[in-house]
Amino acid sequence: MRNDIPLAPLNWFKTGGNAEFFSEPQTLEDALSDLAFAKKEGLEVNVLGEGANTLVADQGCSGLVLHPANKALSLDESPEGLVLEAGCGANMQDAIDFALERNALGLEEFAGLPGTVGGAAFINAHFFEYFLADFLLSAKVISLDGSVKEVGKDWFEYGYDVSRLHREKWLIWSVRFLLRRGSEFETAFAKGRAWEIIRQRSRRYPKERTCGSFFRNFLPEEIPPGSEIKVPNVAYYLDKIGVKGALRFGKASVSRKHANMLETEEGASSADVVGLAREMQKLVYKDFNLVPVPECRFLGFASFPLYTKDTIHG
Repeated sequence: MRNDIPLAPLNWFKTGGNAEFFSEPQTLEDALSDLAFAKKEGLEVNVLGEGANTLVADQGCSGLVLHPANKALSLDESPEGLVLEAGCGANMQDAIDFALERNALGLEEFAGLPGTVGGAAFINAHFFEYFLADFLLSAKVISLDGSVKEVGKDWFEYGYDVSRLHREKWLIWSVRFLLRRGSEFETAFAKGRAWEIIRQRSRRYPKERTCGSFFRNFLPEEIPPGSEIKVPNVAYYLDKIGVKGALRFGKASVSRKHANMLETEEGASSADVVGLAREMQKLVYKDFNLVPVPECRFLGFASFPLYTKDTIHG
């Protein structure tokens, strides 16, 4: 357990302040001890993976920030098929590579996805038509009061970019994925597909000082009735208003590669990112009567920092 630890080096935007308390539990016992400490001291608990989808407040984060270091990977046979068990702190690409080297197929659909297994399971990560929930079999989760249980996929109540964990605080400790065994030929093809996905990601998206897609796509029910435009892809609207490579706020700017990806420069603040995101929301609302909803997670903010459909009028 450490005090006053900078969080800027631990997130992809490279912004934000310090954690009041900080720990990197490697074992389940470590995690339970950390949670017991937080409960005793009355501390709020937040979890930070690789920070690939997180914006940390400039004033930092009060309470305890857990940065799990459980990176264990194993593959076992089961009646259902091959089961990959991955610690919440394992890098997603490391888990994918581990599976492919053992002819276990499925997760290569997420090749190049930044972040940890725990973070991907938290948000139900997706790429084109695949969602992580399509492969998730079960997970070991820990409540803030220290109870541990094994839960199935249905427990997460997964939706688009959302899970039960967005409204209830649990720590994902490990995840079990159901994969299928491939032949040598199928595995070689899957590896080639993974490399091509990574190549395309590198060409189309910025690779650093960003959180990837900042806003999620619109849900069908969010498109105003009678609207002539029914496109759910938020990048379509951002392209239409001309922000790509053009709009900036302080030392934060919209990427030249993708209209839904924000980038920071050296010395940027999280306030710059918030200011830029709010400008994007106002422009989309002005032209299309739609309010983009962030996919990015906010850590340490006293209140939600962006507009909602109820506050953008003010």
